[in-house]
Formats: sequence, C-alpha cells, structure tokens
Amino acid sequence: MSNERDPKLMALFSQAEADLDDVEFAHDVMRSIDGERRKTMFIWSAFIVAACACLALFAAPALTAVKMATSFLPNSLVSIEADWLQQLLAPVNSVAAAIALGFLVLRKLYRRLFR
Repeated sequence: MSNERDPKLMALFSQAEADLDDVEFAHDVMRSIDGERRKTMFIWSAFIVAACACLALFAAPALTAVKMATSFLPNSLVSIEADWLQQLLAPVNSVAAAIALGFLVLRKLYRRLFR
C-alpha cells in the first residue's frame, strides 16, 4: 500500500468541502420539480383526452353489447316443465351461472398450477 494520493480523488474531496449556495440549490431543485410536474400533467391530460375520445367512439357498441348480454345471460340451459322447479333452479340453470362456474374452475386450476 502506498502513501501517494490520487490527484483526481483529492480534487473531488476538495469540491465536496466547498460551501454550496442554499438559495440557488433550492431554486434548481424547484425548477426541476416544476418541469417534471408539467410533464406529468401533460401526459395525464393527453391520457384523459384519449380516454374520453375512446369512450365517445365506443359508447354505442358497448351499450349494444351490454343489452345483448343482459338479454342472453338469463336464458335457461335446460328447459324444465314444472314452474316451481324452474323458479327454484333459475340461479343455477342459466348461461350466466355456467359462465361463472367456468371462471371459478379456471381460477382454481390457475391457482393450483401456478402457486
């Protein structure tokens, strides 16, 4: 090990010992924060405008799809002659119940395979 000191390293230490102007440092930091804030506001504004445009464009097709789903999902899977039995089994004898059961089975399978 030598006692010689690296001049570049000594220059860095001497710079670190220099006093910094607090007001100028705070001003630079605030200018940087303001720039980031402006950039973030611009990005969020652009995202909101794009979301509103998409919502306006897809409102009618989405509403039509929801209407079709609400008319299709309550349909019975199996026709039952007895009215009381049909009313009793209505929550489980529908397309919506079959889809929900399918999602539950897929979730269970996913958890078993990947956890």
